[in-house]
Amino acid sequence: MDLDKLYKILNDTTVQLRKGDEVIRHEPNNGLAVTEIFAMPHEHEPCVDHLERVDMEFLTIGVDRSEAQKRKSELVEILNTYPQPDRLAGGPSYIEVGAEIGDQGAAFQLFALGKVLGLWDVITPASLGIKGEQARQMAGRGMIMMSGFKAAA
Repeated sequence: MDLDKLYKILNDTTVQLRKGDEVIRHEPNNGLAVTEIFAMPHEHEPCVDHLERVDMEFLTIGVDRSEAQKRKSELVEILNTYPQPDRLAGGPSYIEVGAEIGDQGAAFQLFALGKVLGLWDVITPASLGIKGEQARQMAGRGMIMMSGFKAAA
C-alpha cells in the first residue's frame, strides 16, 4: 500500500476542520490542568464554504468534491492494495485504519473522502441517533466506522 500516494491524495482533497474553540482548557478533579489546541480552520469559516462537510463527531472533514472525483481511480488503486482487504471490507473503525496508515486524523479524512465519492458510508453515533456525551464516549472507543470497501477484482 503506497502511503505516500495516499497521503498526497488526502492532502489534495480533504482538510480537518475544528468544531469548537481553537483553545480549550480543562481542569479535572485531579488538579492537573489540560490545554487543548486545535490549530485548524473552523468548520464555519468562509474559506471552507466550497467544501462538502462530513461530521466525524470530534471534528469535521471538509472534502473538495471536484478534486476528489479527479483522484478517485488513484484512491481505488491504493485501496485495492490494503494489507488486510477482508478487514477493509468488514467496515473497520478509525482506530484500526489509523493504526494501519499511521494516523487517526488521516483515517477520518479517508473515511470522509470515500463517503463523498460513494465508495462507502460512515457510521457514527449521530447516524444511530446518539448525541452528546454518550456519542463522544462511543466515538472515543472506536464507534466511527466505514461501512466497508471491497477491492475490485
